[in-house]
Amino acid sequence: MSDRLAGDVAVVTGGGAGIGEAACLRFAEEGAHVVAVDWDGEAARETVETIERAGGPAGLAVETDVSDEAAVESMAEAVAEEFGHVDVLVNNAGIRVDPKPVTEADEASWDRILGVNLKGYAFCARHLIPLMADEERSDASNTRDGGAIVNVASVGAGWARPGWSQYDATKGAVVSMTRDMACDHAEQGIRVNAVSPGWVITDYHVGDRTGEEAEQFVAAKTTRGGHDGNILQRAARPGELADALLFLASEESSFLTGVEVPVDGGASVV
Repeated sequence: MSDRLAGDVAVVTGGGAGIGEAACLRFAEEGAHVVAVDWDGEAARETVETIERAGGPAGLAVETDVSDEAAVESMAEAVAEEFGHVDVLVNNAGIRVDPKPVTEADEASWDRILGVNLKGYAFCARHLIPLMADEERSDASNTRDGGAIVNVASVGAGWARPGWSQYDATKGAVVSMTRDMACDHAEQGIRVNAVSPGWVITDYHVGDRTGEEAEQFVAAKTTRGGHDGNILQRAARPGELADALLFLASEESSFLTGVEVPVDGGASVV
């Protein structure tokens, strides 16, 4: 165990699976008390239990639908009661809807994807930033350090893709909101950045595959030649995104704010 986040409290939404779960595990390895937030409460609890079984710092699992502001407010109250403050927020919880052009997208699908992928990020920031901004925190140069927010966007924010107007619209909005949040909260010492993943192989892609079949599927997709949509010619594993999130959450990125970091194997430059 290292100590890049030693003693910090890190809230990770979507912490029960995929990128969010990987981030929780990685942050705990670096000494953080992890709050795994997920609408699947059992999955969130499993993440925290995995950390604690490995001897990691005490954490907290909170079942929350981030599109419900009242639920997010309750989550923030639980975090405040358990830890008293927050150092890191990773807005990662997200959903997809069936890809289709806007002429075929109904109001219900718009409401759902906007509620989770965009409003959910705003709700979490609204209710957790008061636990991050601390006038008494200072370093040797008397510069306040209110912590870090990392918003998970997507390379789709900058791509044109048939049928993906709803998902990509939310992720483009996340990138734009990230820049403005960075401006709004710099005075509080809070840095706000975004990560835009390319194709990451998660349980969503593995589907019903189990055991050796699942391992072979993941290995095939994450080994060079398994995917030709980027320079590295492979998909990423969730842990590779977790490392990028860790960098932006830690003091190693202390002079970075308001930026979007593509973690896509070079796909965005092709």
